[in-house]
Amino acid sequence: MMTHCHTLHNFTNQVGEERETMEIRQRQHRLAQGCAAACIFVGAAFAMLISGAPGAQADEHLNLIAKIDVGGKGLGAFDISYVDPELQLYVLSDRTNGSVDLFDPITDTFIERVSGFKGVVLNSNGTANNNLSGPDGVVTVNHTQIWAGDGDSTVKVIDIATHKIIDVISTGGKFRADEMSLDRRDHILAAANNADTPPFLTLINTDTRKVIGRITFDGTNGTPDATNGLEQSQWSPKTGLFYVSVPQVGPNTANGGMAVIDPSTQKVVTTFPVQDCTPAGLTLGPRHRALLGCGSSFGTSPNVLTQSIVINIVTGKIKANITQVGGSDEVWFDRGSNHYYLAARNNTDNTGKIMPILGVVDAESNMFDGGPATSTTAHSVAADELNRHVFVPIGFVPPGSKAGTDPTNPCPTHGCIAVYGPSRQHHHQLGDEMSMESDH
Repeated sequence: MMTHCHTLHNFTNQVGEERETMEIRQRQHRLAQGCAAACIFVGAAFAMLISGAPGAQADEHLNLIAKIDVGGKGLGAFDISYVDPELQLYVLSDRTNGSVDLFDPITDTFIERVSGFKGVVLNSNGTANNNLSGPDGVVTVNHTQIWAGDGDSTVKVIDIATHKIIDVISTGGKFRADEMSLDRRDHILAAANNADTPPFLTLINTDTRKVIGRITFDGTNGTPDATNGLEQSQWSPKTGLFYVSVPQVGPNTANGGMAVIDPSTQKVVTTFPVQDCTPAGLTLGPRHRALLGCGSSFGTSPNVLTQSIVINIVTGKIKANITQVGGSDEVWFDRGSNHYYLAARNNTDNTGKIMPILGVVDAESNMFDGGPATSTTAHSVAADELNRHVFVPIGFVPPGSKAGTDPTNPCPTHGCIAVYGPSRQHHHQLGDEMSMESDH
């Protein structure tokens, strides 16, 4: 208890009076990392020159390095997670405890939880109603607030310094306000009501905390006919546009897409089609690319297709079909390692057997780097670009489940945040500027 209180005190000071000191320390830490990386690279290059070893870099291999206990009722149901690298804060939508949970990603420790959310809402038969449960999507705003969707079609604003809900904004739907992304230039948050029919995206000014627009995905006004909700969205500082995963367009389950939205006009400017994917996760990587985490598999044994797709966000051209990993929900691009991480809880082999993993894809080569086994509950992922830790929430196996349920679950009794780290440091020759150059 004393450790948590001490951590909480230090964390509150960082987001309050000592923010400038924290930013200086982070810049010093990044500079030190850059110098260390340069030294390691030069040494490695010299060793290769002497030995005649090939210049290819080692793949990224992750190991389970820690398990974080969230306390309370344990961790069974949850949704989106997020790392703010400026604050050094990991945030999780924890439905089991009806809270947004805060963690220190450097020490891999639980800090605090902010209650006041719907939690797990049950149907009359005792099963969970995902469409009414919360919290759901989560993101930080101005590094001082956490905005989190809830099951009652609201977005709740949390003050990070006080850990209090300071505002509640209705999106006007019947079901949960789900995944969201932030236009940090124009201070506009996009929140998806994915369970409403038709689904819609609400645009909220984060300065005034007022709704400024709604885009309904019903096939009119240039929008795709989204017949299976909306999923993860992102905003690109390079293009100034939002990008939204659309799992299904029209009646054919094989047809999905990525919608492109101009926040200045509040209109869909185009939708890039993708096939045999059911886009769910979406994250922006280098060279104007995005990785789409495909939520479904297609075909029958022994020819079941599971995949992830890398797409150019300017042209819509498919850059890679990665057939070794799929069945993902949230996906994440980590600038620190230049890798994509995929919460592939429904990953399957060619026979359709589910084999959940934390998928790893090199963002330069678009090559699959494997991934450790996780859990059929592991549908959320976020990474800290400074210490290279990857955070995967794991739900406990429900009491009374038959033997063999979720056999690779690393935290079957109480759930946890499984923390993965690289087995060896993986350094890239390309700097940030070269990594972000266009390939369209």
